[in-house]
Amino acid sequence: MNSIEMNYFKPTGDPFIDVGGYVIQHLNDRFPKKSIYELIEYATNIYVRNWGGKLHTYFLNSPITQPAFNTEKKIAETLKYYRGIIEETNLDFKTGYCRIVGSETKLYIAGRSNHMMSASGAFINFHSAYESGLYLSKEALIRTFFVPLGVCFVGDKIALLQSNFDKVSSFLVKKNLNENLKNINSGFGEGTLKSEFGIISNALFGYADACIANLAIAVDEDDEEIELKDVQLNMYHFTNFGASPDIELHTFSNLLFKFYAHCKKNYSKEWNAFVNQHYTYSKFKDAQFDEQSQEWYNGKERLSYLDYKVWYNPILNNLIENVSIISYLRKWSKKHKFSFKIIEIYCLNILKMEKYTIQKIKELSNFIIDNRSDDEIKNAITKLNIAKSSQDFRGFLLKLIKQNYEDKNPNTLITIEDYVLYLFPDGTFWKDTRDLLLIAIYQKLHEIQKKLDVPSEENQENED
Repeated sequence: MNSIEMNYFKPTGDPFIDVGGYVIQHLNDRFPKKSIYELIEYATNIYVRNWGGKLHTYFLNSPITQPAFNTEKKIAETLKYYRGIIEETNLDFKTGYCRIVGSETKLYIAGRSNHMMSASGAFINFHSAYESGLYLSKEALIRTFFVPLGVCFVGDKIALLQSNFDKVSSFLVKKNLNENLKNINSGFGEGTLKSEFGIISNALFGYADACIANLAIAVDEDDEEIELKDVQLNMYHFTNFGASPDIELHTFSNLLFKFYAHCKKNYSKEWNAFVNQHYTYSKFKDAQFDEQSQEWYNGKERLSYLDYKVWYNPILNNLIENVSIISYLRKWSKKHKFSFKIIEIYCLNILKMEKYTIQKIKELSNFIIDNRSDDEIKNAITKLNIAKSSQDFRGFLLKLIKQNYEDKNPNTLITIEDYVLYLFPDGTFWKDTRDLLLIAIYQKLHEIQKKLDVPSEENQENED
């Protein structure tokens, strides 16, 4: 493409415009001899002939979605409009600066018929001076036209993916584009690709998996390394349909990406075993998880990861919603040896705990276990499990301090600074600290291969 045509795919920061731009760029790689008009013609034929004009969730009352138009008229009216703005023969314009591309040029009305999530018609009060819609350049409007090829449906809404790195965004758009074109070529494409994931958190982790597996370390246009730990994914989950347009933003943060990529690369077996056992599906009743085969079975059939990965998973959901998973890790740690390094990285990066807090927790777990009888250890675990308030937990710690004093240990077990600044700092939920201590105890018991008849956590689980 020449320098003028760069405006059709150069990143702008607007997620919708940029997705359309990446689609144009990837189509240009496939069909380098096609002009921008010919690419529009190519997309229009897909939208109308292959997808039957089913773009109602994108463009409200556009020529493509007009039920009164037959196939040929839908195509003709669409191409007439875009040829008019490409050749600048469309007289319905004004001159100014495009709020997306930024250049001074002819501007055309962008309403819900040719642009997503913008006001028009009865909602012109959303625009300055009661204009009929946003005024955008031809490049911005043409990019928008290609969005349906670079996205997919997650559940009942469209999922548009964007990253803080252009190369990651481009990769995700290309992934969707390739799947959409594959479906069209195979004759199965009746509309935009439907993700195998109907749950947002599962879909985001699926895209994160694709990035981890295929990108490793990317290089940007300035030849600077882009490490996956810095990647953030944003999903714009939206519909532009009818009288109920809606949009929600869901984020896979760079901190979560750093943590997740580290687990997948260094502790894949442990992490997968932990996550896989937490999938749940109401229609697959009385199912149990086989830890050896990593399959779910209900006495009649066995389901592998490829089957159950679309089920709801509270671990994945909580990670996306930034809700602590420490209680799940505590329950898991009771019966499973689990690298404390995973928990440490989670606490440091996601829960924002101080490194010294984790160090102090380890010291306390050692104090509870080292040179103690089985009954003393079980008693400590029981007291931690039945703690129902911060006062109960604080009382338990005070008894440890007293015990350390009575044992005439030369080192202070918990100082005032430890107690106030690290074990109970402002903004910390006491249960997370308590659960972390239990995890440290369980993991140390696994390490020294000491098996105890630990009391049931039923009361604790009911409370959680």
